[in-house]
Amino acid sequence: MIRALAILLAAPAAADTPLPLAADWQRTHPGGVVAEGTLDPPQIRITAPGATPWALGFWLQPHTIHPSPDGEYVLVSNAGGNILSAGFESDDAVLWIYQRPGGEEIAQVPLGILARRGALEQTASGFVWIDSYIWAVDGWAFETPDGQGWHLSTDLRLERR
Repeated sequence: MIRALAILLAAPAAADTPLPLAADWQRTHPGGVVAEGTLDPPQIRITAPGATPWALGFWLQPHTIHPSPDGEYVLVSNAGGNILSAGFESDDAVLWIYQRPGGEEIAQVPLGILARRGALEQTASGFVWIDSYIWAVDGWAFETPDGQGWHLSTDLRLERR
């Protein structure tokens, strides 16, 4: 049986809605994993129940951080949430996976692998590239606005669903 846990993603952004100002933040995710972003020093600290905390060496808005329920991996999405700027190119990455213990980047997914830019929903100044994320067994499941379902596993397989 496939269990799906909702991964926090900020409510879909309206076109041209400005991002909030940079600030420290903390969110609890499925599995009791806590992600905490600090500006001084700029980092994102991941704490899973019963595990040693680890950190990514940069700060991003909380809606871009999607830890696995065991806290071993973090999916990082585009800083604009579900909106990409009009200047975004197909070979630019939209998703990254980082792994504990030291927050090493282990994968990047460029937009062009997921969808043709022309097939995505236009906004006033860019386009919508993703609808939502959920945790599904061993990775993140998501759908692009062109109707394609995807699964990105922690063993770095990207498959259509």
